[in-house]
Amino acid sequence: MTEQNELLSKTYSDKPVRLFLPMLNSDDRLLVHCILQKGTGKHFNLLFKQGTLPVDNIDTNTSCLISLDDAGQSISLESNITKIINDQTLEMVLQKTISHEQMREYFRVDCTVPIIIKSVIPPGFGNPEEQWKISGTTADLSGSGLRASFTEAPPANTQVRLELALPTTEPTVIKTLASPVRISQLTEKLWDAAYRFDEIEDEDQDAIIGCCLVAQRRLLRLKVKVKGN
Repeated sequence: MTEQNELLSKTYSDKPVRLFLPMLNSDDRLLVHCILQKGTGKHFNLLFKQGTLPVDNIDTNTSCLISLDDAGQSISLESNITKIINDQTLEMVLQKTISHEQMREYFRVDCTVPIIIKSVIPPGFGNPEEQWKISGTTADLSGSGLRASFTEAPPANTQVRLELALPTTEPTVIKTLASPVRISQLTEKLWDAAYRFDEIEDEDQDAIIGCCLVAQRRLLRLKVKVKGN
């Protein structure tokens, strides 16, 4: 048995998970909560509440992403649908596991959205000079961090309160604590900064990952169209 199989068998059986389900004729992913039930080897089932699984609109040819928490660690499973058993059960096969640390590179996509970084000191506390806010624009985005451009220098080696607006059907504002990984001055009035998320709610991380998956799918379709011309 491989390491992946052992991990799946020991850790994830009968565990609540979040599924990013690809849909036919759409770039969007449907976020559905379900239960992972271990099978044999890399095979497992996902069990759903009645009425939550749109069986007629599922894209079975596109891989799925399953997100779960394992002892406080965020884990994702890239998997394929092998069979729609019924309107409450999907038969799946595991392709690879992705840790929180790998998420930064694996699901990093080009994405331009507004971003604001602020002092972690709440308004009304500390000195006036400690109350600051800087606006910018993301260059790329992932489930565990981002890279952004600013027209004034972000503070180095300082944790920040970070807010960004996702380009979802209904605007979604994500709020998190983040720390700079690197900050570079590109020109006299332009800075490039990479941040990792230190504290982020599961729902907010799911929203970011879903946004990244949509962007990836659009990019893949664009590549197919270009190759076809």
